[in-house]
Amino acid sequence: SAILTFFSRISGFIRDIFIAAFLGAGIFSDIFLIAFKLPNLFRRITAEGALTSACLPIYTKLIEQKGKSFADKFLKIFIFRTAFFLFLLTIILQIIMPFCIYFLAPGFLDNSLVLDQITTLTRITIIFMPLISIVALLGVATNVSGKFWILSFSPIILNLCLIISCFFISDNWTVKSLPLALATVVGGILQLIFTLIMIKKFGILKLSFESKNIKEYSQIKLYLKRTWKKFLPAAFGGGILQVNLLVDTVLASLLGFGSVSYLYFADRIAQLPLGIIGIALSTALLTSLSKSSAIKDTKQFSKELIISLKIGLFFSIPASFVFINFSELFIKVLFERGEFSSLETNQTAQALIAYAFGIPAFIIIKSCQPAFLADGNTKTPMYIGFILLLLNVFLSYTLMHYLKHSGIALATSLVSWTGSIMYIVLLIKKGKISKFKFTFKYDQFNLFVVLIYALKIIFTSCLMVLIMKSIFYILNLIKINEIFILLFLLLFGMLTFFSITYFLKYIPQELLKINVFKFRKVN
Repeated sequence: SAILTFFSRISGFIRDIFIAAFLGAGIFSDIFLIAFKLPNLFRRITAEGALTSACLPIYTKLIEQKGKSFADKFLKIFIFRTAFFLFLLTIILQIIMPFCIYFLAPGFLDNSLVLDQITTLTRITIIFMPLISIVALLGVATNVSGKFWILSFSPIILNLCLIISCFFISDNWTVKSLPLALATVVGGILQLIFTLIMIKKFGILKLSFESKNIKEYSQIKLYLKRTWKKFLPAAFGGGILQVNLLVDTVLASLLGFGSVSYLYFADRIAQLPLGIIGIALSTALLTSLSKSSAIKDTKQFSKELIISLKIGLFFSIPASFVFINFSELFIKVLFERGEFSSLETNQTAQALIAYAFGIPAFIIIKSCQPAFLADGNTKTPMYIGFILLLLNVFLSYTLMHYLKHSGIALATSLVSWTGSIMYIVLLIKKGKISKFKFTFKYDQFNLFVVLIYALKIIFTSCLMVLIMKSIFYILNLIKINEIFILLFLLLFGMLTFFSITYFLKYIPQELLKINVFKFRKVN
């Protein structure tokens, strides 16, 4: 799952490189990125959060308690009803879209031409919303069956569609980025077809509806109500990072053309470790914790959660250090070509530094949320999400007056750190994480061990960056191509980090001994 998620993110990077080259980071890219923001918000919340978070624990418990046949019937009815609701919502949004755009891009209210173009594109891209939501719900069945790769692979299809569409971008279109909007819908259709084919091939879920058993159907209705009650809190709590990024876009529009694009391209790079590690950990952990919760194995529940935190820190802390210290090099190599200038590189790099500061916090939150969701507790993430949303609006609006778009990005990182602390404190109170116990034994699973481990990884990351900076200085003196410099630095940096952590035995043993711990599929 993590490998395919990695390739998915890489294909996403290639997609963004093409978009940057063909549209730059200004008015044309802002128009598409704002239009893409609403359906993309739903994609991230459904495929990476709320729908699966609300549905998966109940589906898992039904398999354990009532058998797979009953659980499958529940899931199919839930998918059908959700699809009907989302298609209805899509029609309503088509009608009120101009009103929605006023909230998405308040900074462009005095430019009717730009608003009309954003409205036109969003009416097209919003069709992607119900398609990807159905894919996400089908992904519940594929994940529980242990076929995590199916849901991880599907975004690659969308990225390929968008890459191909870039070659059709032209000034001759009424809206320059129209091909990108159309490709978004085509990508959603192809993702759904691919998922259905894989489900049928592996016999994961029978797609036909059996004749209704009245007694059985009445039981299913109770579980459907329970799932819907958990959905909205999960949507708000699980999607708080995405909601905050939406707030970033809204506020960035107030700073003028380009700011929306600066934040988008910086976020895309900062999201790489979150996508590869955070989402993969969260998806697998939710399935595994749901199993532990269903059989009331408290010790295993706590152990899996602690291990998840350590693995997340192992990858996220060095990533944060690298992005902070080499932000401009990343942006220059990845995006500075075609319509994307050196000025835009500098502005985007500033935003990347601010986002990079919060990368470990993003992943901590992704690891902590499943601990509540696996128990069916979606209200706690919702309450935390509401507090963080208000804090993000306040900090973003305050800091943007001093740091412009970088202030908005920094606010998102500060809010994420606040959220991670809140989650950990609550998990300790609920007994999901063992309290502080001063011990340095590796096999002890408590918060003190995690904090000591984080300090070890910070120390190792500092050494890695010092070595990388020395090499960067030497390579600059001999004037080697910057693409080669970045590749060499990344490869040497990874080699250095893994060598030091292996020598000092800082690598989580669970990564070296797969048989010691692995997230379990539900049979």
